[in-house]
Amino acid sequence: MSVEAIGADLRAFAAVDEVEDPLPLIRALDEGKAYPGMRTAEEAVMAELRLEGAAAVLDVGCGLGADAIAMAGRVPQGARVTGLDLSRTMVTEARLRASRAGAAVSFEVGSALELPFGDGDFDRCRAQTLLQHVPDAPRAIAEIARVLRPGGRAVAFEFDLGTTVLDHPDRATTRTILDYVTDAALQGWIGRQLPRLYREAGFTEVAVQPHPVPNDFAFFLFTMRRPLAQLVKDRVLTARQVVAWKHRLEQLHEDGHYLGGTTGYLVSAVKA
Repeated sequence: MSVEAIGADLRAFAAVDEVEDPLPLIRALDEGKAYPGMRTAEEAVMAELRLEGAAAVLDVGCGLGADAIAMAGRVPQGARVTGLDLSRTMVTEARLRASRAGAAVSFEVGSALELPFGDGDFDRCRAQTLLQHVPDAPRAIAEIARVLRPGGRAVAFEFDLGTTVLDHPDRATTRTILDYVTDAALQGWIGRQLPRLYREAGFTEVAVQPHPVPNDFAFFLFTMRRPLAQLVKDRVLTARQVVAWKHRLEQLHEDGHYLGGTTGYLVSAVKA
């Protein structure tokens, strides 16, 4: 992998709406959601939402819409499910999938920092792997509180990149890479901050569940394209160091020794 190739990966892993061909990213997101660890966490999120008593549900950062579609099959008859995402590409794909599934879900393009809904429009709100990409997490949570009715439930799940572990013999380089990824992310420590942020937003009955999620090797390398490119660009590591580190990781995988993962935190809370 040359510096030029790393740079090409960085450009390709830009915002999905800016990518010429978003299909590889969409495919990777689908694969990531299929991992057993993620399925377990998502089922826990569904359970905490208590959809059997919901009348209006909002999925902020709905992505490809799979979870909003699943929620539509769990809410009482006549309940309303709405998905919102900043990406037009994601919303277009979500609408297509909902149509194919025959699911009564509406999808809208909008920002978590300024939800296009009225005060108290919903009694359930789900936000999964959203806040790590949002520049102002407290504002997003305040918006969730605004659109929830009193007594409404908010459920969030976020990874804490500072908890990422990876078995690699080059501990110094691995530590440099993982710390860089955490510090470069908009909200690298958002997982551990969730309980405090929801309490500060006025929520009560805040409960926390940690969920360790193993990383699939191929998906891990896919998500590392941009950070590895930026490490070289910022001269934190040389291209030679990155290539050697990546090659050793690939050898470990081929020998059946790859192990990596990150802990996510599930928080449920009630609007006072």
